[in-house]
Amino acid sequence: MSQHIKPDVGPPSDTLYTHEGMNKSFILIIDDEPDICILLQLSLVKHGYNVKYVHSLTEGTQYLQQQQPDLLFLDIHLPDGSGLEALPGIKKKCPALPVVTISAYDNGMEKQKALKAGASYFLAKPFNVKSLDELMSNMLSR
Repeated sequence: MSQHIKPDVGPPSDTLYTHEGMNKSFILIIDDEPDICILLQLSLVKHGYNVKYVHSLTEGTQYLQQQQPDLLFLDIHLPDGSGLEALPGIKKKCPALPVVTISAYDNGMEKQKALKAGASYFLAKPFNVKSLDELMSNMLSR
C-alpha cells in the first residue's frame, strides 16, 4: 500500500510512504520504537525518499526476502532478536546494502561491533533531525 505522508497521523507499519518527484530511493527501517520510526520517516520522506518501517526483526527479514531497499536502518536491540546478530546474514544476502545501525547504547563497544558486523554507520539514540540530515549527506556522497 502506498500513501502520501500525513505528518499528524501515526502510520501503520505496513504502509509505504512516498514523496512525489525528487529521489525515488527506498529506505527500510527496522525499529521497535514508533517515535523513532516516525521521526526517521518524516525526515526522510521530506527529503524525497520512499520509506517503510516495521517493528520487529522477523518482519524486517521477511520483507528483505521480498524486496531490497537502497538503505536499511536497523535497530540493534529488538524484542524478537538482535539486529547486531542478524546483520551478517543480511549483509550476506544483500552485500551492497548500506546499513545504518541504531542503538540507545552508545558505549563505543556497540559501535565497534556494529561496524565489524558490516554496518556502514552507527547512529546513537537519541538523535536529532540535524544529525540525521548530516548522516544522509554522508551516505549519499559515498
